[in-house]
Amino acid sequence: MGVSQRRGFVASGLGVVLAGVTAGALPASAAGPSSAATARGARHSVAVADWRVVASPPLKPASRLVDVSATGPRDAWTVGYQDDSYGSISPRPYALLRWNGSAWSERLLPEDRITLSGISAAGPSDVWTVGTDDALSPYAAHWDGTAWQGHRPNGTGGASALNDVAARDGRAVFAGGDSHALIVEWDGQRFTKPAVAGADAWTGGLHAVTTVAGGAAFAVGEWYVDNAPYPEPLVVQRTGSAWRVAAIPKISSARLLSVWARSATDAWAVGTIDYDSAPKPLVLHWDGTSWQRVTIPLQAGSLAAVTGDAAGNLWMSGANPVPPYVTYPGSLFLRYRSGVWSVTYGPKVTGSDPYLSGLAAIPGTPGFWGVGAGSDASGEIRAVIERTG
Repeated sequence: MGVSQRRGFVASGLGVVLAGVTAGALPASAAGPSSAATARGARHSVAVADWRVVASPPLKPASRLVDVSATGPRDAWTVGYQDDSYGSISPRPYALLRWNGSAWSERLLPEDRITLSGISAAGPSDVWTVGTDDALSPYAAHWDGTAWQGHRPNGTGGASALNDVAARDGRAVFAGGDSHALIVEWDGQRFTKPAVAGADAWTGGLHAVTTVAGGAAFAVGEWYVDNAPYPEPLVVQRTGSAWRVAAIPKISSARLLSVWARSATDAWAVGTIDYDSAPKPLVLHWDGTSWQRVTIPLQAGSLAAVTGDAAGNLWMSGANPVPPYVTYPGSLFLRYRSGVWSVTYGPKVTGSDPYLSGLAAIPGTPGFWGVGAGSDASGEIRAVIERTG
C-alpha cells in the first residue's frame, strides 16, 4: 500500500555509517498484540533476515520508490520519483518500474509531468497507479496488459491528491485528500465519490487504502481534531457499501501511513508518533469489532509500510531510531507470525540504512518485495529495492 509522495525522508537511516547490533542494544517489550484475534503473550527476538538488494534501472539522482505491488513471481510494479530538484519541476519526475521475473525495467506513462505515490496490481492486465498532474489535480492511470491509459477522476472536488489505490476484481478504491479525507471508487466504468460519514468534521487526509474479498475496505491517514496543531490518526472503513470514520484509540501527534487486511476481521495499520521530533512506531489492529493499539518490541523509530500473506506472515518496515547510542545492521523490519514478534534487519546500501516505505507479498511464493531509498557514497538519495524469499 502506498505512502504519499515526498513524505519527509526520515534521516535516521540515511548517510550514517553503522556497525553491528546485539539484542541487548535494542529497546524491547515482550507484550504481544492485545487484540483477541491475535496470539496473546507474544514473544520477540532480534534477527538478520535474508533480505537482499535487487538491482534496478539507473534512475536520476534524488530518487525514491514509494510503493510496490506484485501479481506473481514474474510480475511486479513499483512507483516513486526521480530527478527531484527543490525549486524546479522535472520534465518527467515519476519513476515507474516493472519486474518480469529476472530484471526490473523502466516504463512510461502517456503523460510526462506526473508524480506517482501508489500502485496496485489485481492481475497482469489490471494495474492502477495514482498521483497528481502538473496542475496538482488527481491523476490515475490504468494498465490493461498492453498500454497505460491516463484518467482525471471526476467527482473529486477539484485539486486534491490521490495517494494510494487498491485494485480488485476489475474495481478499484482510491484514497487521498488535502483538506478532508477523500475516497474515490471505480466500478469498472466510471469514478464516483462516496460519502464518508464523519470525515468532514476536521481537516485531514488519507495516505493508504486496502480492500479484501467480500467488499470490506480500510483507509488510513491523519486529521487535526479540534483544530489541534498536531494530528491524530484517522481510519475510515467500508462495511457493505457505506463508508464511515472508525473509532480508534486517541493518540496525539501521530499519523498512519499504511494499512493491510487479511480479511474483514483482521486488519493492520502502522505509522509514527511524534514523527517530527523523536519518532516512535505505532501499530493498530482491527479484530472485526474494534481497533486496538498493539504493543511491539520496538520503542523508537518509525513505521511506514505493512503487508502480509495467506501463510500468516506479517511484515512491517520503516526507519531505525536516530543514533548515536545504538547502531544497526541495515534496513528495519518487524515480523509477526504465530505469536512471535521479530525485530529484523535487511542489508546496508553503501553504508547507509535504507528506509523502505513500500512492501508487497509475492503471490505463489513465500517472498516479499520492499522498496524505498538509501543514500549513495556521495550522500545523494537513491531508490532501493529489496527482496526476501
